[in-house]
Order: sequence, then C-alpha cells, then structure tokens
Amino acid sequence: MLIGATRSVGRLALTGGAFALLAHGAWAENARVVKDPMIFVEAGIFCPREASGREEAPGTERGYIDLIDGELTADFHTTIIPGELGIGFGVRFQLQEGMGARTAYIVTEHPPFGSPPVTVERYATTVYDDSANASLFTFDFPYEVAIGTWTIGVEIDGEMVLSQEFTIVPPEDSFISADMCRGPALMS
Repeated sequence: MLIGATRSVGRLALTGGAFALLAHGAWAENARVVKDPMIFVEAGIFCPREASGREEAPGTERGYIDLIDGELTADFHTTIIPGELGIGFGVRFQLQEGMGARTAYIVTEHPPFGSPPVTVERYATTVYDDSANASLFTFDFPYEVAIGTWTIGVEIDGEMVLSQEFTIVPPEDSFISADMCRGPALMS
C-alpha cells in the first residue's frame, strides 16, 4: 500500500518513529539520484503507523493512498528491505529553500503484482521547501511482497528529481524484522 505524507505544519504527514538505527551498514547502498530543486533527507524502513485518512490515487494499484498525521522519520536507515508484512520503506525529501510549494508526482516502480499486474504506480502530491515530505510503501498483503528491485521517485515538471532504489529480500536474508518495530518482549 502506498502511503503519502506531506508536512507536519498543519498538513497531513506520517507520525515519526522513536529511534533510527543504521541497519546492515546499508545507508543508501542502492542507487540514488538527486537533482535541483530537490533535497534528499533520508531513506529507510518505517515501522507501521495508523492511517488517519485516505486519498484517491487512480494511478496506483489500489486506486488510493493512505495518509498519516504527524512528522515522520525512518526507524532503520537502509535500502535493503525484508519482504515481510507490516514493513514500510521509503524516502523523505523537500524542496530547496525559496521554492515554496510545487506539484510533484510520486512514482513507484516494482516487480509485477496485482490483478492485472502493475509495475509502476503514480500519484500527485504537493512538496514544500519548509518541511520534509515522505513517500512510503507498506506491505499490507502477501501479494504485494515482490522480491527484487523497487524504486521510489519524485517527478516535477516531467523530470525525475529524486530517485531511490531499494532491494527487497526474503525476510530470512535480513536481520531487521517487523518484530523489531514492536520493541523488545516484556519479561514478567
């Protein structure tokens, strides 16, 4: 499920995780492209957050994206992502100072899934120069867990100004798991 986030100042955004951990020594191991007027903030795994709303997004596999209130930060900085239900991954970014607000398209490319199978999902959003935006994909259903290369990009005026590649691996090939998002087990 695609998740859109905008900004924390009076607009919908994603609620932040309490910690960030360098995972797998993989801070941006995969390809990344950043061009003016975009600023890359971070990429990684985002633990599950409760959706506060939904917005139509006809260019996506399900036809909508989930929205989440609050500010967002990655919980694990890595581009090697375990293909496990509940895991979300994505990028945070913002426009350079003085750019104001602009319409952008979030473009997610992935191995085929869905019926009919899709490989590219796209939706419009507004990006800002005074706070970070985010775009995430969360594995909500087993059919969405597509092992292989994924790319999340930001397009402005027909040009890809940010592109981050992720590698989705079988859960047993990653030391990060959805259980880590729930925290340590309590002992009685």
